[in-house]
Amino acid sequence: TFGDERSREEAEAVANEALNSLNDGNSFADTAARYSDDTASAEDGGDLGVISRGFFGDAFDEAAFSLGVGETSQLVEMDGAFHILQVTELAGPSFEEQRDALAQEVALRDVNDEFNEQVQRLIDESFAADDLKSVADDLGLTLNQTDWLARGEGDGVLSEPGVLEEAFSADVLEEGYNSEVIELDNDRRLVLRVAEHRDATVLPLDEVRDEVEQAVAAQQRQEALQEQAAELIALLRAGDAVELEWLEANNVSRQSDSTLPQVLIREVFRMPHPEEGDSVYRAVTLPQGVAVVALDSVNEGQADEQMNAFVSQMAEQLRAQAIIQGLIDDLRSDARIER
Repeated sequence: TFGDERSREEAEAVANEALNSLNDGNSFADTAARYSDDTASAEDGGDLGVISRGFFGDAFDEAAFSLGVGETSQLVEMDGAFHILQVTELAGPSFEEQRDALAQEVALRDVNDEFNEQVQRLIDESFAADDLKSVADDLGLTLNQTDWLARGEGDGVLSEPGVLEEAFSADVLEEGYNSEVIELDNDRRLVLRVAEHRDATVLPLDEVRDEVEQAVAAQQRQEALQEQAAELIALLRAGDAVELEWLEANNVSRQSDSTLPQVLIREVFRMPHPEEGDSVYRAVTLPQGVAVVALDSVNEGQADEQMNAFVSQMAEQLRAQAIIQGLIDDLRSDARIER
């Protein structure tokens, strides 16, 4: 330990002596009894018992969980002291303790594999088909048709990022092809096709009077809600009491099966992190209104091995799709393709 009574350099020198003692073949118990400042563990031969990840912090975990049984670490600096770690036993949960978690993991992997297979079939069949009904029938999917819509306007799934851009792309709008498979989120994919298209034109007022009135009224309501939300946020930032019925959502992640709208989740993850004890506020425009969001805290996610493997797999699939799409584009530019 270093601090008021001993400098860091002096403490490091003592710790190195202890490490040399271990390297010379002395037992960990004898070395701990001679050099350790932790009298409680020294009396027990330096034994800390069974330690789980996170108990002593990241530095401890990085050193201890990289060792095998019987291996000794180099000096580990943490909490104003130098430590030497030796693993004497690895203890893990029994199969019975892990049975439910393993079963869930296998089931999830099977679902992911089946989903990815279906997505690949959707990619292949929607590219080859000259309609969507046959694709939907083959894959057991639901085929929906929208009403007329213009660029930049769309509700529900049509308001998702990239959907309208794909609908009005040259291949879909002008060539009449099925769109590429659009990834809405981890669990949803979409393919669209233009059923009918007409050029923009100015319609007689009598034909669109009701629609215009509804659109103006909706815009006025939305603007009024945005103004009200801005006023509420100003009061909240000033620390004033505001009567609102908050809908509390905890541990929301980008991939969670949340009941919150995706547009709301995306905006939340763009918000700055709040200081401890404070909240960050933002108004988020939704298709049916405006939400006032109070972000109280942010927990940094931990990417586990399964997630890293999934990300790597998806990256490989995306690279493969990009290569295939590049080849398709070259073929389209050099030859006439019948679909």
